[in-house]
Amino acid sequence: MSNATEPPKQSSSSRNVGFGTETVVELSRVRSDNEPPLIILHGGGGALQAFEPLKKAFKSGLWGIQITPSTPLHSIAAQAHHYFVKIKEKQQRGPYRLSAFSASSIILVALARIFEDHGDEVIQLAFVDHFPTIFLCPEIGVVWRDGKLEEDVQVARQRFVANSFRSVCEITRRDMGGQDARRHELADDLIRALDGIEPSSDFAVLFFETMGCYLGAVFDLVIGMSEKRDSGSLMEGLAMWIRTLKAPITVYICSHGVIGEVPQRCRKEWGDLGVHRCRDDSRVVYLDAGHYDVLWNSLLIRDLQEGFAPVEALL
Repeated sequence: MSNATEPPKQSSSSRNVGFGTETVVELSRVRSDNEPPLIILHGGGGALQAFEPLKKAFKSGLWGIQITPSTPLHSIAAQAHHYFVKIKEKQQRGPYRLSAFSASSIILVALARIFEDHGDEVIQLAFVDHFPTIFLCPEIGVVWRDGKLEEDVQVARQRFVANSFRSVCEITRRDMGGQDARRHELADDLIRALDGIEPSSDFAVLFFETMGCYLGAVFDLVIGMSEKRDSGSLMEGLAMWIRTLKAPITVYICSHGVIGEVPQRCRKEWGDLGVHRCRDDSRVVYLDAGHYDVLWNSLLIRDLQEGFAPVEALL
């Protein structure tokens, strides 16, 4: 098993799971040529299995983006550009509807910026139970005070990845009302991997390796924000990056999802995952759901399609 911050490999323990072979996967058919599909990015683990509920319930076009063996994972910018190219191969012209589930939120921002810089219109930008600013929330994100890291950059990187993994495990345990044994088994497997013990499932091995590499890339991007944006504040650097987007932003926040990792003392400031720090015009929708089971939520499914599917189909 590789280190959590190294690119995942097709090791003997994970080869039975592997990656998908197609970057863009049609989950629900587009009804007409002039209907842009909703294109949703994978979660932090890179796979599309979690989107089965959306695949079954959607009444309009839905495409999923997944990691494949050819996906560059060394940087967020490279990964976003790869997805841009693959999407353009299937949908040459806009407008585009883009979404991200979970921790891929920061890839979504990078991807939307590429589309807009290319002159394309993004008419929907939806974040499901995550927003990039949460990576800077006290106690669960990058620790940055007085314009610098509190520790050596590599130590800080490892701490960020480890803390993020622990948050993922707690979020997983809370899903389905905390009553799903399979969720607890996956969380236990990921904790074992974090402690250097081989997980019992091939899926957990690949998830751990992929997520760890991704979190390392997130850390590198966020740390570079203050320098690129001429700001001594990581938050301001990240916020300035997001503010350049023209697309309308909607963020769906689950009552038992990521928000559960925010300390109570920080809830007033971080109750919207930090969205207000970036765009005052952002729309925030609160849902009574867990991080993964929200993908079964009828309100989410309807809202994602509002204006893009016949009204009668959404009733």
